[in-house]
Amino acid sequence: MDILEQQTFIFGSLFLIPNKLQVIVDRSLAKHDLTAKQWFLTAMIEKLSKSSPTLMEVAETMGSSHQNVKTIALKLQEKDFLVLEKDPQDRRVTRLRLTKKSASFWDNHQEEGLQLIEKLFADFTPEEVTALHEGLQKISRKLQELV
Repeated sequence: MDILEQQTFIFGSLFLIPNKLQVIVDRSLAKHDLTAKQWFLTAMIEKLSKSSPTLMEVAETMGSSHQNVKTIALKLQEKDFLVLEKDPQDRRVTRLRLTKKSASFWDNHQEEGLQLIEKLFADFTPEEVTALHEGLQKISRKLQELV
């Protein structure tokens, strides 16, 4: 396989892999009435390491629209996993705060996520994981330039 064929395969895979991952994670979380997108939103709030990031900050981190994130957040609020709060200094800003129920749930189900990651990378050598990590970082940087 020449380099162009490999690049074309990688390009197509970047679209296919997220869809397959979402199906697998949705299936795993369905028994808890949660979705992959809801998990991803809570993970991004945690990643921002602020007690209450803004809706816009989370949307930018997720690479999603304000409206899509708000829709997911409202569903999580109904399940008591997060709270949407108006910023006391600027009422136009909405902040997202994870609840104790959310933290407790994810703490109790962390092992399931780790098992999925272990299964996904079971056939990889440490060198292959490092190479893939570096390659995805390069693609991410290039995508930032192209946006």
